[in-house]
Amino acid sequence: MDNSRWPAQNPLVSVLRKGAVAVAITSIAAVGVGSGAAHAAGKYYGTLAVSRSTGKVVAAVDHTSRVTADAAAIRECAVYDCELVQRFVGGCAAVARGADGRYAWAAGATRTEAEQTAVAALGDSAPPFPDLGSAQPRPADIAVSACTANAR
Repeated sequence: MDNSRWPAQNPLVSVLRKGAVAVAITSIAAVGVGSGAAHAAGKYYGTLAVSRSTGKVVAAVDHTSRVTADAAAIRECAVYDCELVQRFVGGCAAVARGADGRYAWAAGATRTEAEQTAVAALGDSAPPFPDLGSAQPRPADIAVSACTANAR
């Protein structure tokens, strides 16, 4: 057998190379399909953000990663002191604002659960003086609540 052709022109090497390329392409395709299936199964991220100086509260939902959800919340808030307060995956979250201007936030499996937990975290609060309305303590209001597309 003539070994001078072995590395470059041997038909057996050519078949092995083609087989290796086919295995590599199949492996890459399987990884791509696998990650697509995981995304389709519902890994959606959300982030809530609050600006205490302006009272602006925003929600960014249905993003494919935590990083993109955070970036979208900051971009939408567009205020220098915007604070990322709640991150969630495949569920819901809410921000409540008390009559005294305090905030609380919570995540939950459902919108109702998240809202109730956020309001309960603040409890009743009285508005700051002077208030032209009632000075009686009252429950917090929901500033924003949001759910990802795959929330229960």
